[in-house]
Amino acid sequence: MTKHFQTRSNRRGFVLPALLALSGLWATGSVAQAPAGPGTGCPAPVTMQRAGAAPITLRFVGDLVLGNNHLVENIPPEWEKLYFAGVEDYLKSADASVGNLEGVLTRHPKTLKATGSGRAFAFRFPPHYAGLLRQMNFRAVTVANNHSNDFGEIGFADTLKHLRDASVAIAGLKGEYATFEVKGLKVAVVGFGFYPRQDMIQHLESAARLVARARAEAQYVIATFHGGAEGDEAIWHANEAETYLGENRGNAVAFARAAIDAGADVVVGHGPHVLRSIECYKGKPVFHSLGNFVGVGGLSIRGMASLSAIAGVQLGSRGELLGIEFLPVTFTERKVPVPDERQFSAHLVNWLGREARYSGQFLQVPADAAGRAAFDNWVGTLPRAARPR
Repeated sequence: MTKHFQTRSNRRGFVLPALLALSGLWATGSVAQAPAGPGTGCPAPVTMQRAGAAPITLRFVGDLVLGNNHLVENIPPEWEKLYFAGVEDYLKSADASVGNLEGVLTRHPKTLKATGSGRAFAFRFPPHYAGLLRQMNFRAVTVANNHSNDFGEIGFADTLKHLRDASVAIAGLKGEYATFEVKGLKVAVVGFGFYPRQDMIQHLESAARLVARARAEAQYVIATFHGGAEGDEAIWHANEAETYLGENRGNAVAFARAAIDAGADVVVGHGPHVLRSIECYKGKPVFHSLGNFVGVGGLSIRGMASLSAIAGVQLGSRGELLGIEFLPVTFTERKVPVPDERQFSAHLVNWLGREARYSGQFLQVPADAAGRAAFDNWVGTLPRAARPR
């Protein structure tokens, strides 16, 4: 019988930065593992193992920037082995992995962005990197983000072609969803962004209709979205619309709940470039943001952006949820991901759930209490804007 995590309805206020040093604030705590009631409980998260033990294991990552040949025209070939070397076992041992391709696969030279401004960035990857993604077990990626059109329609069309040639399913095309099959289970991936050229997280009714279409075809539905504010302070979010650089980037909470109501089995967020809390809504996990995953060529690994994670779900043969996985990740100086033995990501995600800014049920992931002091000390070295509050 599957154990369930007794999630907590969070209505607490926020703790001032001056209280962060109090050791009790960061304690993982002892929380009863008991049934949370029909339709409301999620399996207790477990630490991800290199090899999945469940009949079917799906794993999720955040933003992928694989070098940037717009900045460095000739990326050394040895980088192809470096991007995923530290986490390759976790990706390849799953039945499928899904991520956000934060850029384009093209040789087209002309970007639409004014990249010299310091506020606009264009990400371009060698076309054969589509094959690298497939080698690393990415069965699907989403292109519903704010960098998929960095090199115009030509670059976007090239990206789709190269992904299809590599047998990587494409989510995030307007009005469409991706599908793939693992061990007889049909999986759909529905991708959303915040621009009109994509299915938008701001448009809840149309989003729900697309998820429902995917639900009618597939046995397991992944809703993935790119949205929310960016930067260190974006670790916090509420049940309200977020803006960044003057753009409406949607209400991630309302979107996630609408997607699950329409038939999604899991919701995976990215876009803020930092981690966010993990919610349990009607027995379905919501990873509100998994942050960056590979940052070579433009993404930050400073402050809160230095923490990331691989998330996963363990499924039965019919798509029933058996388990939830979490692996804390950090980055080398080369901006490639490696497992974080300090477990800082776990401590952060748990804190964000305990002190969430809206009411909900939040999951606590395994975190070694012995690492709490080191995490406290690390947070204390960050600029005040980067500290949880």
